[in-house]
Amino acid sequence: MCQTETLSVVITPVPNSNPIPTVSHKCACGGHGGFAGRKVPPGHDLEYPSVDFPPSGFIAEVGETALRALVLRHHTLLRQHAEIGHLFARDDKVFAERVAKIADYIVEACGGPSAYSDAEGSDVCIRTRHFPFEIDERAREIWLEKLFVALGETQFSLLAKQTYWTWLEAMSIRMINRRHAKAQPTRIGFDEAVGRFG
Repeated sequence: MCQTETLSVVITPVPNSNPIPTVSHKCACGGHGGFAGRKVPPGHDLEYPSVDFPPSGFIAEVGETALRALVLRHHTLLRQHAEIGHLFARDDKVFAERVAKIADYIVEACGGPSAYSDAEGSDVCIRTRHFPFEIDERAREIWLEKLFVALGETQFSLLAKQTYWTWLEAMSIRMINRRHAKAQPTRIGFDEAVGRFG
């Protein structure tokens, strides 16, 4: 059932026919009424927030070893989760190799060595890399919950935790590739995460 805000749908007349008036209905799905000459305006179903990467000095503050340990702990928690654990390699060696590559990306994004770009190239699209995996709104929430748990186990300063969370919470919306709700994904700021997951 269509439940979005009312949109004006522009109807393009069929050549040699009477003009067709503009019609309003409750979504942009194009599934209302006849088909001849109808045109639905372009749109999108998901708004991506801006993503603020950690400042270049972030890696110096938290340390590469601690950051890699955080990535491993986060993904270990995800692998153990009943709902989304199947998205992660069951073989321990393969799992470790994939997590190491993810850690390379995280470390470089936080101002560390360019091991990820050196191996994968600098124009890699992380969203595209996730397309083979079904990531819906629920999977994103689980991912964030386990990230918060893993962050809580670090010795990072409160500011460092907030900075890391702000970056990945926004980025997590871009990883969603299967939708089950028309509403935009819920944003979860760090303070809200404390109440929700802490």
